[in-house]
Amino acid sequence: MQFGAVLALPVSVLATIFTKHLCTALTEGDTDRVRGMLRDAMLAVLALLILSLGIAAALMPMLCRWLHIAPGLAGYLAVGYGLVAAVLPLLHAALQSLRAFGALGLAAALAAPARLCMMLILLPMLGLSGYFLGQMSPLAVHGAIAALVLLPRLRGGKAAARWGELAKPMLRYALRIGIGLTAGALMGMSASFTIRHALPAESSAAYYLFTRFADIAAYCGATIASVLFPYAVEAGLRGAPAIQLRNRLLLAMTAGGCLLAAALWIGLPILFRQIPGYAPYAPTAHWAAYLTITVTLNTAVGLHCAEANARDDLRYLRYTLPAMLGAIAIFTLAPIHTLETVLHILFAAALVQAAGVLCDLRRDAHTTRRAQ
Repeated sequence: MQFGAVLALPVSVLATIFTKHLCTALTEGDTDRVRGMLRDAMLAVLALLILSLGIAAALMPMLCRWLHIAPGLAGYLAVGYGLVAAVLPLLHAALQSLRAFGALGLAAALAAPARLCMMLILLPMLGLSGYFLGQMSPLAVHGAIAALVLLPRLRGGKAAARWGELAKPMLRYALRIGIGLTAGALMGMSASFTIRHALPAESSAAYYLFTRFADIAAYCGATIASVLFPYAVEAGLRGAPAIQLRNRLLLAMTAGGCLLAAALWIGLPILFRQIPGYAPYAPTAHWAAYLTITVTLNTAVGLHCAEANARDDLRYLRYTLPAMLGAIAIFTLAPIHTLETVLHILFAAALVQAAGVLCDLRRDAHTTRRAQ
């Protein structure tokens, strides 16, 4: 799945660029340009997806040897899921730019029941292949709802995206965004490979169990970031960046993550001891709280970067990129044999980036005071 996500990076970059320029066109009230951007973006993502699927099919035998697994349908479905999942941000970006938050909420509400129903049907028949097909069902739900909202926007009228006049600034923006997204995807893949191959099976299982709880800290942040981005683009165009709103959201998100970590530190060992399948992990359950702090820091950094992207301010790459490249080097080259070491590396990378965000916040505050 991580391999598929790396191959899907061009689609992820396209989604970020598309979101920004679509928000700009909507703010300016240019409906022909909005229609053109929607059509061109969908055609571009279809072409990139077909190309990525071809590359994935060619590289699958090598990937299976690298992971020490037998080639089979499940492997192809896993990589295919990683690729198709990259289309979701583009659909999400289109709905987000159009401020169709009701459609986004409906898709999110239906995704989990759709996944559960498909897995109940397919898992007994197809095993792991059924799992990945079930994982794809939320993508189908999002795609269907996005089509209902977007198709009326694509019908009739002119479709003038005017990409030519934006080619140079978009290319510079895409290259910088692409560098950051590539580093993040490679860090995720290197961490997953280390957890899968370098750790004992019990530690690897514990990590994936703990992430189910720690990732709760990211849900609110991801929602806030998706809502903040179009408003930040509009605020920037009007000469009043949404910096104060971003600061309040960062504070609320960080406080919420710390409260969740405290609750998990106290409650998770108790909960695990009550569930037979989880009982062996109860002695190390407090690590989930530590991982929650890491997830909270990463979510705060992501929110800051999303607001900065809306203002074309990509100076955050000065500290996010070295932190991620450092983590990649350690995961790739260092001998790692314990879950604690993995968690320390992830926390250190998140802490370095959070420190960079604090420096940016101080700089923004100083600039605001001088302007006043």
